[in-house]
Amino acid sequence: MKKPLRVPARYDTRRSRLLPPDPVFLKLSLLIALCVCFVFTDDCTRRRHRFEELKFTEEISPQPPRVGPVTLTLRITDLAGTPVTGAQVTMEGEMTHAGMVPVFADANEIEPGRYQAIMKLSMTGDWRVNVHVTRSGGHKEDYEFDIKGVEPAG
Repeated sequence: MKKPLRVPARYDTRRSRLLPPDPVFLKLSLLIALCVCFVFTDDCTRRRHRFEELKFTEEISPQPPRVGPVTLTLRITDLAGTPVTGAQVTMEGEMTHAGMVPVFADANEIEPGRYQAIMKLSMTGDWRVNVHVTRSGGHKEDYEFDIKGVEPAG
């Protein structure tokens, strides 16, 4: 005796074609897609908000900047203009093109809300400086600025 052929439940045997997907499957897929979008949107919103918690003003010396030691001074305040004191500030300088080794510097607080570091720029061209600030309580902030047109050492 021959066993009957098992046909998938979502297959129309009369017309030899697939039926539309199960509505439960569609709802579940939509729910997963919305959750993924929410997670990524929420993360970006939080990150953007973090940038808006502090104000940064940078000074670069000498002007124009040259290969070798460059003094970078940052004034960091909150949105009300109050100096941010007691923070740990590190800087990472990288060339704007790929393939160069980054340089690092730790900044010291020279007066309330004013941090200074000496970074040794190793090459002419454009540099990007990523600033990482850790405040009391572990609150972390990031800031980025460019140093354009670093000239050869004079």
